Amino acid sequence: MSNLSILERLENSLAAYTQGEMTEDAFVDFLSNSVGALEGVPFAVIHALGRHEYAIQTQDHFENEGFGFFQGSATENLLCWIRELKRDYGT
Repeated sequence: MSNLSILERLENSLAAYTQGEMTEDAFVDFLSNSVGALEGVPFAVIHALGRHEYAIQTQDHFENEGFGFFQGSATENLLCWIRELKRDYGT
């Protein structure tokens, strides 16, 4: 499977997650496995993955507890990152 098809599937899964069609745990697992399957990406991409996973996992907690989330939407930031990956590594 090409990097582009992996990233497109990831983008579709993000849409499913934001629409409530996928649980947080299932999405984070899919995110991790998808990025891990990419070929030719530097370690910095894997490191960034950890930050996005953390943001997804903590955003719901902060919002559910009434604290708000001040770093912007984790899902919006992740979508931008996926699009960057598609541009840089989507071959």
